[in-house]
Amino acid sequence: MFEAEIPKHKIGFLSPLAIIDNAAFEFYKLAPPGMMAVMIPIGLSEFSAKDVDRVFEPIDRMLDQLMQRGINMTLQAGTPLAVLMGVEAHDRLLAHMEKRTGKPATSTVTGVVRSAKAMGLKKIALVNKWSVPMNKVLAEFFGREGIAVCGASTKELSPAEFVKIEAGDHMRLCYELSKQALNENPDCDGIYVGGGTWLSEPVTRQLEKETDKIIICNQTAQMWDILHILNDWKPIPGRNRLLAKP
Repeated sequence: MFEAEIPKHKIGFLSPLAIIDNAAFEFYKLAPPGMMAVMIPIGLSEFSAKDVDRVFEPIDRMLDQLMQRGINMTLQAGTPLAVLMGVEAHDRLLAHMEKRTGKPATSTVTGVVRSAKAMGLKKIALVNKWSVPMNKVLAEFFGREGIAVCGASTKELSPAEFVKIEAGDHMRLCYELSKQALNENPDCDGIYVGGGTWLSEPVTRQLEKETDKIIICNQTAQMWDILHILNDWKPIPGRNRLLAKP
């Protein structure tokens, strides 16, 4: 009787921060009908390798909890965790997630790089709230897919600082840093707006209206990647170029 109301796909998120708000809000704005986000907050409190080790210590317990909810795949959400642990440790984590659950596993940074490659980007500029060393590691993720990072426009903030910023102010910061990145890197093919705490998809659409550049953000890259992994990809009209492209 109620088959049409049952979730078609359940995505298990290991969500970086202790509070989940904007990430869930944008997921459901972008997701086609029938998708459910099953989120566990892992509680990252600072951008450090030590804190990443702390939050992933109970990884098997968290994965088992997600499996109890009947998920179809898992996602390590949050680019900072991947860049703080490094490329090799990130790859080992995804392999462990797949082995433990028997389901496909991906990550935010994986989706970002895959989508940038699919859009034909060769030179990309970064926009985020992360440090120079973190962006250096991020460039390694892009580099192994043949994408060069040509510059970065950043405002370095800790999780404790940026979670207190109001949504409107956060979106304006996202827009201003993105415009700066485009002005300082006119030869880039596009930009990657990193971070899931600001509502960035509307900002990417506005920037794409104003420029001829491809603008990728966490939320759209994750959705694109998830739907391709689940073999359920269809263009999503009215969104940015990545999601709307046939």
